[in-house]
Amino acid sequence: MSKESVSALGYILISIVLIISIYLLIEPNSLVPEAYKLAVDGYVIARTLVILFILYLVSKLGFLFINKKINFKL
Repeated sequence: MSKESVSALGYILISIVLIISIYLLIEPNSLVPEAYKLAVDGYVIARTLVILFILYLVSKLGFLFINKKINFKL
């Protein structure tokens, strides 16, 4: 892969993370499944933390691609 395509992949990953974060900020009810409307708050908090951790890792991966610190060939 060329450096430009790796950098573009990084920007795409960061854009996806921002879109998902904004969606979850606007629509927090999407974190609660239909069967758990009266669920304990711990379930929602745990699920939110997992989603935030995944989004953090994807954004770090995007910044890694933008900074071109890895050199791999496909």
